[in-house]
Amino acid sequence: MHSPLSKQPQPKPENKYPDCLYMELSGILVQPDSPEHLAFWTTSTQRQPIDLYLTLRFNEQWESLDKGRVKFGLKGGELRLRLENSEIPYESRELVGSLVLGNSPEMPDHRRSQSRKNTLGQVIAPRATTKPITIASHFNGNKPQSQVTFGTQPKSSLTEASVTVCHVTTKVTEENPVWIFEEEMGEPVLKGVLNQVKLATVNVFALPCRIEARFEVSKRDVCLTDAEGLWPPDISRNKRAVLDRLIIQRLLEPKLKPYLSRAELHYE
Repeated sequence: MHSPLSKQPQPKPENKYPDCLYMELSGILVQPDSPEHLAFWTTSTQRQPIDLYLTLRFNEQWESLDKGRVKFGLKGGELRLRLENSEIPYESRELVGSLVLGNSPEMPDHRRSQSRKNTLGQVIAPRATTKPITIASHFNGNKPQSQVTFGTQPKSSLTEASVTVCHVTTKVTEENPVWIFEEEMGEPVLKGVLNQVKLATVNVFALPCRIEARFEVSKRDVCLTDAEGLWPPDISRNKRAVLDRLIIQRLLEPKLKPYLSRAELHYE
């Protein structure tokens, strides 16, 4: 039996500052390869599952101003999904806990953004759940060739490594799921990659189905890490902090609204 769902041509991801944050969302139709799945697919409700995989690449980015430029990064943000004719039960949300961001000094070539790379995300100490996260390591067509399940390990074993740790939680009461990303350890801003990590499983109950992902940030999520040509090198720490806040609030934050990155999946 084959799925009646057909994946439509997808809009290209929108990444306003692709060096600061690059996001992609992909979906894999879950095939009825077992009696359990077969029964699931032939129920009268026709709720058919799609596994969602997320790629996030964090780094710093320069922004030119009138008399100089600033470098900024993210301390956190929120990933919000908007679902049409589908749902994600809370127990199907898999991306939670403390994650090591893989080293990724180079941002992706947008012309090759569809190529699949080895998984670089690793779970080290989930807080909200003891369930390990399964991460697909390679892709071939519509099915992952292999999967690696990372358990937990003591955070102390990673404290001396040059890594960035990101903590991810979800909002329980949201009808449309929300994942909250926060810098936990390492760099002052998020730097590194989660590459094709399993985000959740979507149950589709009607067509057409549309899944929209937005990564949203506020001024408290933005951090200036460097500046050139804007103030003298001997500026006091207090004055620098005031200017940082003004630049973020008046110059950067308006450009980051209503979202920093956006991606969609369509099925009919």
